[in-house]
Amino acid sequence: GDWGQCSAQCGLGQQMRTVQCLSYTGQASVDCPETVRPPSMQQCESKCDSTPISNTEECKDVNKVAYCPLVLKFKFCSRAYFRQMCCKTCQG
Repeated sequence: GDWGQCSAQCGLGQQMRTVQCLSYTGQASVDCPETVRPPSMQQCESKCDSTPISNTEECKDVNKVAYCPLVLKFKFCSRAYFRQMCCKTCQG
């Protein structure tokens, strides 16, 4: 099937699609080796709004995906993009 929407509104995320195995007659089949199946998930990147967050805006973690603790763990808070996306985590 077609690739779905990217899970991230800004930056890296994932997108999914339906992968079906069909027989030569076009009927649904379970007889597909995993090695020849195309991927049902891939990484994607959404363009970020380049306007910086102003100081008057509330500081909060933007992304709904819980990767902000990893940003903190791997010391990515020094990078502007991650600092903006994970503002609350990086400040804490």
